Amino acid sequence: MSRYIIGVHSGHDSSACLFKDNVLINAIAKERLTRKKHDSGDPIECIEYLLEACKVSKSDIDMVIRCNWYDSTELKNEYYNDFKNVIINKNHHLFHAYALTLVNPDTDMLILILDGRGCRLEDAEKKNKTGKNLFESESVYKTYKNKVIQLEKRYSEHFPNLYKWGSHLDSVGYAYAAVSKAIFQSSNAAGKVMALASFGKKNKNIPDVFCFGEDFEINKKWLSFIESLSFPIPYESSTAKDLSYSIQNALEKYIFSRIETLVQKYSIKTVGISGGVALNCTNNGIIANLLTIEDLFVFPASGDDGISIGAAVWAIRELLNDNRKIEWKIGLGKVYRETVHNNQEVKKLIKLLMSGECIGLFENGSEYGPRALCNRSIIADASRIEMKNHINLNVKQREPFRPFGGVVLEKNLKLLTNDKLASPYMLSAAKIKPEYQHIIPALVHADGTVRLQIVSDKNMIIYKILEEYELETGRIVLINTSFNAKGEPIVETESEAMLSAKKMGIRYVMISGTLQDVT
Repeated sequence: MSRYIIGVHSGHDSSACLFKDNVLINAIAKERLTRKKHDSGDPIECIEYLLEACKVSKSDIDMVIRCNWYDSTELKNEYYNDFKNVIINKNHHLFHAYALTLVNPDTDMLILILDGRGCRLEDAEKKNKTGKNLFESESVYKTYKNKVIQLEKRYSEHFPNLYKWGSHLDSVGYAYAAVSKAIFQSSNAAGKVMALASFGKKNKNIPDVFCFGEDFEINKKWLSFIESLSFPIPYESSTAKDLSYSIQNALEKYIFSRIETLVQKYSIKTVGISGGVALNCTNNGIIANLLTIEDLFVFPASGDDGISIGAAVWAIRELLNDNRKIEWKIGLGKVYRETVHNNQEVKKLIKLLMSGECIGLFENGSEYGPRALCNRSIIADASRIEMKNHINLNVKQREPFRPFGGVVLEKNLKLLTNDKLASPYMLSAAKIKPEYQHIIPALVHADGTVRLQIVSDKNMIIYKILEEYELETGRIVLINTSFNAKGEPIVETESEAMLSAKKMGIRYVMISGTLQDVT
């Protein structure tokens, strides 16, 4: 008889997942269903979606693991009365670490968790006798025989509404969020700050960001500098660019130093990073190519949407003592129809790409995590220099400096870059070879890098598209950006894909192998 476990996360970027024995069969973030980006609260919609997709009932579920945010007012505790075994555990960083084990199940690994803040000291089942409002700000673990073992942990005090941009806590994530809010008025614009940093430079008027050695804190002079500025800071200004550079450069230096120290201290050269900071592709590209480590692993849902998966994996490993290898795939959403491969349809799509069209792709289940990996993507010809402005300004209606991801077949990767990548899932920026940069001008960012998705699965439509595109043009990489209109999460259903395409002025969408005209 099969065993079913549901993992639930109810903070921001809330989500739920479903395991059948040792197989992660489905997972979904609440935002994909409610259409509200970074949606929070109990993900009841997600649980119902999972039950329907897997054709199981509440009575079939053997265990539910809930990871709730400490002061959430959006919980629906009565909903869980119909489940026979519900466990609440708020170990935020531990669950980030357990989720990360999915991408490296075979090798013992050193894990660094970096985000804004995790759970409170008392939520980690430790008494808080300090009288301070302490939260996890950094954790270090190692894996050993499929278990996650804590090595180090730092707690930092949380100060609500301390600065004009909001609360403060001494963590890498909070420092990055301060810049995100100062320029873009949102804590969820870290990707924009990372992109803008490439246009900035070291500015002698901006103090150092971090003070670290024996301890870690955000430099109060740097915080005072930001406090002195008028908000929002226009992203076109040199101040915004240099401030973005300051936080990105500080993040890279700190994580570089931290990993070097930890590798030497614990003599483990396989490293994983998770938490929201692990979505910084520029930093991941740097760390992946350090000579002091052998491999870097990053989980596709390193942000809080991955907590539900980590909670379920924790239960499997720690409560049930099940050490079987966990099977999973990146497309964890519901499959709405089977993909039918048709070479003629692919050839038509290639001709449209070559004529300058942007094409929507929709197949299989939606990807888990923030990266669109050609199950829910928009693809375009990277050789057209005008394509960057066209997609940014006309299609996605966003800032013109923002770069796109690229998609390339694994067999062609070495033609593009000599860099090691942290992940095939567009989580690592790679330096593009100088001789190839002029071939894909719409894709290469100001720093000479591209965030790359690496495709090896021949059953994916994008594999066929890239093969045919190379035959027709001699080029090996396409633009890959997420399938969503401005202000929307990535599309989940076929109808959302068609509606979103129409909003963006995209005429053609390939749905499960068939090219459809939106008009």
